[in-house]
Amino acid sequence: MLRATDVVAGKIVVQMGLCPPDTVREVLRLLDQDADPRWDLVNGLVHRGALDPSAVAFVRHRTALYEHVRREAIYVRLLERDTTIKKEKVAKLLAQLERASFRRRLGDVLVRRGNLRPEDDRDLVDEQQRVLARDDERVLSRYRREDFAGVEKPLVPGSRSLDPEEFKISTLFRSKATRALVDKAELELLREVARRRGAAHPPSAKDADRPTGQAPAVDPYAETAKVDPQAVAAAKADAEAGVSSAAPAAGLPSAQPVLASPDDVRKLQRIGDYGVVEVLGVGGMGAVFLGQKDGAGELVAIKVLLNQAASEEEKGRFQREIDLTRRVQHPNVIHIIETGTTPSGLSYVVVPALAGRELRDLLEQAGGQPLNPELTAPIFTQILEGMQAVHEAGIVHRDLKPENVFVVAGGQHEVKIMDFGLAKPTTERQDELNVFLTSTGEVSGSPAYMAPESVTNDPIDGRTDIYSLGVMLFELLTGKLPLESETSQGYLSQHLICPPLTLVEARPELEWPAELEELVASMLAKTREERPPSCRAILERFGAGLAIKIRELRPAADAEDTGLDLQSTPQLDGWGFKGLLGRLVGRR
Repeated sequence: MLRATDVVAGKIVVQMGLCPPDTVREVLRLLDQDADPRWDLVNGLVHRGALDPSAVAFVRHRTALYEHVRREAIYVRLLERDTTIKKEKVAKLLAQLERASFRRRLGDVLVRRGNLRPEDDRDLVDEQQRVLARDDERVLSRYRREDFAGVEKPLVPGSRSLDPEEFKISTLFRSKATRALVDKAELELLREVARRRGAAHPPSAKDADRPTGQAPAVDPYAETAKVDPQAVAAAKADAEAGVSSAAPAAGLPSAQPVLASPDDVRKLQRIGDYGVVEVLGVGGMGAVFLGQKDGAGELVAIKVLLNQAASEEEKGRFQREIDLTRRVQHPNVIHIIETGTTPSGLSYVVVPALAGRELRDLLEQAGGQPLNPELTAPIFTQILEGMQAVHEAGIVHRDLKPENVFVVAGGQHEVKIMDFGLAKPTTERQDELNVFLTSTGEVSGSPAYMAPESVTNDPIDGRTDIYSLGVMLFELLTGKLPLESETSQGYLSQHLICPPLTLVEARPELEWPAELEELVASMLAKTREERPPSCRAILERFGAGLAIKIRELRPAADAEDTGLDLQSTPQLDGWGFKGLLGRLVGRR
């Protein structure tokens, strides 16, 4: 499915010389004919071998940044048209936000400073969405008429590197008069900082939020993450030389799973010392079996990596999952019984067989409604306890989502956190590519739960997982996600710049405690320092009465009858394997 962001990405790819224009135009045409919303230009180019995976993060980040600047430009236009806020004030705030690479929305800043009422901001955002939809349709119509020839026109005229500093509202979307106002405001900011600090640090995004008269605060996260320029240069050189890391393919790929020798996998009768009882799940790079040692004793789940089908990256992640999982000893984290390699070259790991359901299944059984609050409180408490142990072991999970949380059958709703395939020690540096991208540039897992710093490749720590936990808590409480998108690129942009829904916006028929609203909002903050410092801090709030208030959630007294059922109890029968299968599913 073709979107305006695909056109933007195409212009970036062509301007940076990462792919020939004709190839970009061909993939745009294919997208325009394909109704599958899960594919975009970047995935299409990588699949065809036309775009080096090392450039994917660069293209996605610049696409998201451009889209945010475009949104803010529309917001500024509406602000000037529909409010009495002076242009000079807007120019000063724009200068601050541009220097800090847009870690805040202009509307958020104006509301926090008392210059704009929240309801007026919401009205402006609603109108902004309508204008964006109309603009997107006009852009796509024009490019279709021109057979996408416009991708050869530079996105940022005169730029050779598309540095984040070049993505400015006042440069790309505003008049020379506005540019002059912003330049003047920026100069005044630099002079003010020089007077107060001896020009030690530039003003940060937080300066826009502080009350007038207070000294600016240093924001250590204001610098925008950049992909290694050597990687982009190498990708450009490969594109010019016609070098590709993937085999070309005609058209766009099927969204069906690609299985590596599934018949051979299903015929396995024995893995190490364990006899195979049942095949629980098979993916493109691995499988999960129900097994039993010597035909007796406790049933186990055996996760197998098909070494012949797995890349070196996947083999490394499989071993890392084993090493890191072993470091955590906690009842709410899956534990490893043993590992090994078969004579035929299959690597495997043995864990307890779990009877019950993934948390995703429980949410699906709720049918888009909130999970029973009587279950939400104890389940989420256990998740927090398990993740506190993970963080104390010096590990960031990086892939928390309902698929990776298992609820054991038996009435106690015991929780197990699974799949440490993307986990990293806190002492290890971040990936050169985004953590949610595979080597082919596709999104792995569920980008709906990614923290902004995971998207931009900024430093991560336990607070990165707290953002994902915030998304999960929101979904458990409301049956909805705080941010919605149909594409991976859309989620990338949403996490970076869009404010999440509040609980009352998602479910106005429920009576929400103010402290619960505040907690969820803080967990979903865009920067790490704004979030709770640890899972322990959240647990303390749960223990201080918040868990009881969650259990007591009821429809508001004046709410209309919407058929909302908060008392349903999900079924927990069956074996748990989807969370164990994890990334071994391969391409979806």
